[in-house]
Amino acid sequence: MPKIITLAHQKGGVGKSTLAFNLAHKFKAHVKTAVVDVDPQGTMIQISPMVEGYDVLTKPKNIKDLLKLDYDVIFVDTPPYLSNLLTDLIEYSSLIIVPTKAGIADLMAIRSTIDMLKEGNAENKSLIVFNMVKPNTTITDEIKKMTSEYGIEICETMISDLVAFTRSFVNNGLEKSSNKNAQNQLDELTQEVLIKINN
Repeated sequence: MPKIITLAHQKGGVGKSTLAFNLAHKFKAHVKTAVVDVDPQGTMIQISPMVEGYDVLTKPKNIKDLLKLDYDVIFVDTPPYLSNLLTDLIEYSSLIIVPTKAGIADLMAIRSTIDMLKEGNAENKSLIVFNMVKPNTTITDEIKKMTSEYGIEICETMISDLVAFTRSFVNNGLEKSSNKNAQNQLDELTQEVLIKINN
């Protein structure tokens, strides 16, 4: 039975698809991996012809059917709004990653997602990841401190706002990137995700 890792946040533009894409690239070298695109925008479906080493799938009729698929890990890229679909995904997921930017609007927007996680008793299998972090700003620490009050674990690794992550779609991952900082951040995030899903 595959481990389902859902990327969810009701706000768009927080980098859910980019994280799903790059994490899948890290996992594909070791386990049979897929990404399921349940976002009507279909970012992952659109780029699927460029993807190598793992499968990109469309939304199944029943979310529970994901558990029957022949993969070790399935990342699920969700739409930028809350729905009953997310409620089902929370139930069947081994981990819910909540990417967020370090901004006041993002802090406000994350509340509804956190509430849904708590309603599904999923606090212990959830992880907030600060993504697209701007360099040399004090607001990140301030927002991180305020976010910790929600009672959801915050990932130690923060993903910077680097062009290498944006270009990773064209380059089919970060492997060919000369940006070692981006590669190291993704490696560290992958390790944290592995620890979380294996606890």
